[in-house]
Amino acid sequence: MSSKRTIVITGGLGNLGTKLSHHLLESSAEYSVTLLEHPNFVKPGVAHKDAKVLPIDLCNPKDEDEAALKGVLLGADTLVHFSAVNPGISNPTLVISIQTQTGANQLSQWIMVSTFFSLQSYAKVRSVGIVRNEFVLTTFSLTALFGSLAYTVRRVILASSNHVMGGYKDDETFGPGSVYPHSDPRVGTVPLDPQTEKVSGDAKAYAAAKLAQERCAMQLARLYGQTTTFVVLRIGWCQPGENHPSTLSAAGSPPEFLLDGDGAKPPEISEGDRKDEGWFKRMWLSNIDFLSYFVAAIKVDVPTDDSGGRGVHRNARKGFLLVNAMSRNKDEKWNLEETEKWLGVISRSDSLA
Repeated sequence: MSSKRTIVITGGLGNLGTKLSHHLLESSAEYSVTLLEHPNFVKPGVAHKDAKVLPIDLCNPKDEDEAALKGVLLGADTLVHFSAVNPGISNPTLVISIQTQTGANQLSQWIMVSTFFSLQSYAKVRSVGIVRNEFVLTTFSLTALFGSLAYTVRRVILASSNHVMGGYKDDETFGPGSVYPHSDPRVGTVPLDPQTEKVSGDAKAYAAAKLAQERCAMQLARLYGQTTTFVVLRIGWCQPGENHPSTLSAAGSPPEFLLDGDGAKPPEISEGDRKDEGWFKRMWLSNIDFLSYFVAAIKVDVPTDDSGGRGVHRNARKGFLLVNAMSRNKDEKWNLEETEKWLGVISRSDSLA
């Protein structure tokens, strides 16, 4: 058996997936990498030469896709979920957000599939059926099923978004360092300028879908925490390519990713945009911090019980960890104490430096 960690990355040929896969394969011989990508986005010359690429539509997998995906996940150490229906749109429409959530749910279902097929004991299982976009599992006792696990995907890393807490943007009662991972969610970073909001999409729908994914991971951890652990990173704004702070804007998306339609042309900078610009620059996530956070998330020891964290939204519990993941930008509202504590990564990047 290979001693390498097999890392499976959804959205593997997108901005974040490409950056992470190249880094893993170039920085260490410890990893083998499989990239899952929608067939429409598979392009030559993007993947690292040592990466395996599996074209697959996670929302609508074909029969042959299901067999291939099962084989990939059965041998995986870590699954990193970046995939979105339309990568690059930070605030997509409600329909796109729902479709993206469907893809995340499909991955969760397949984690269950890979778990099931690794069981040594089937004594209390009545039936298992795999249906397109649906996983049906009937058992006399789910507890007995999970208790009989012999093998599964060890770690699932979910790329969530700081937009889950975007509602704190205009609340002046919250100052620098006041938004923790266990703070009450306030979904959607809504631009102050109506025209900017028009071309940026449905901020609340996008963030709500991300929050739903977080809660799905949290609940799965309650069931699978002894064998499969979940790390959720609420990532900041990590632009394609060099990702320099000078190209950050109040729209929250590069111009090429703004929505089509009446407002496709970026509007002139308004007073609302100027006020929002500081927020967007302070959500910046540098390339080096992005890579450091995700490598640490692969290796971090997550809690083994529910004694950690505070309140109903506690971010550290059995089999589950959720932290903020943006750079240390001057006067940002995001608090990085839990990030540093658990991941051991101290950001030294600052978009305003």
